[in-house]
Amino acid sequence: MNGIEAPDFSLDGRVALVTGAARGIGWAIVCALVSAGCSVAIQDVDLAEAKKRAREINDAGAAHAIALGGNIQSPALAEKLVAQTVKSLGGLHILVNNGSVQSRQRWTELSVKEFDRTFHANVATPMRLCAAAEPIFRRQRWGRILNIGSIQQRSGNENMLAYAMSKIALANMTIALARDLMSAGITVNMIAPGYFNTLRNPKLHSEAGRRKAGAKIPAGRVGAPRDVAGAALLLCSPAGDYITGQTLFVDGGLSVQ
Repeated sequence: MNGIEAPDFSLDGRVALVTGAARGIGWAIVCALVSAGCSVAIQDVDLAEAKKRAREINDAGAAHAIALGGNIQSPALAEKLVAQTVKSLGGLHILVNNGSVQSRQRWTELSVKEFDRTFHANVATPMRLCAAAEPIFRRQRWGRILNIGSIQQRSGNENMLAYAMSKIALANMTIALARDLMSAGITVNMIAPGYFNTLRNPKLHSEAGRRKAGAKIPAGRVGAPRDVAGAALLLCSPAGDYITGQTLFVDGGLSVQ
């Protein structure tokens, strides 16, 4: 095309593992990857829903998908998920750490047990998943790690302190791993969503709730899971080869007010 080279978003022949992927943002990311030709392992604590989603993909015939269960608080889950993905789909090229836990209580009422539970699920398990995937990515000299953060890591929230702190830790891990892995052809990035209409945010399920929240956002509305899809595809595809160590806030401009 007269010397104009289009960006390469194709993921034909690639395999992704996405945690917390049966609903919401995780499912939107799965759909984006599948649309580019990627095969996907859909992990979710709700295995029945994950199996339903995998059937949808397989019935459409565009790519191959499998469903994986397990609770991301389990210490042994990371290695198991990576091994199952490689065995069933023949490899691994993309890891999306989307699954997380969230609790809401004032920081003065936050127990040590709840703090530890949050950090294990939101930081330790993603780190173990990265460690399990890293040798595979290094051997093939190509890999993508995408961590899902939150607007809370920038704004803070006294009623969601453990969650907000865990996402800050995940952002720091993103930078540290990016520095270590780029020379091996592996990028590590983060998407930090703002206010999204998902199961986790019941106040946004009603039209009145969405309207009230949207009034505080420059875009004038809360996010829908599909709003993350394009950014995820960029950061997981060859088009994102030169992007690493970055946090992209997908929040309708909320973080820059």
